[in-house]
Amino acid sequence: MRTSLKLCLGALVLLTFKLDAQADGYYAPLSYRNNDPFLFCTKGQDPRRNPAPCWRPIPPYTGAYVMMPYCRPPNPYGKDWTQDDTKSLAEYLATCPNAESSGRWQGGGMPETSPNGWH
Repeated sequence: MRTSLKLCLGALVLLTFKLDAQADGYYAPLSYRNNDPFLFCTKGQDPRRNPAPCWRPIPPYTGAYVMMPYCRPPNPYGKDWTQDDTKSLAEYLATCPNAESSGRWQGGGMPETSPNGWH
């Protein structure tokens, strides 16, 4: 009886921490751009993985995006969205709007050339 009570209390504490973390802007790990939120929120999918994505982020990089004209929709004869297009947009919409501001790249060179930006 005592063990089950301790387990229930432990689960309740963990759930409380998880809900509190989500309220503070917590995001799930990203499947794209080597889990780099700055690179993903400003550049979208890696063009080497998907050279013709059906969406791209637009400034201020806090949830705004544009659908590409060569995809369906808006082009009724365009290419279909891939699983990566759909999944990456869902991750973008779940993560990037939680940014306090979009900020600027402060490293040397381009963000894609940073040590973790190539993945």
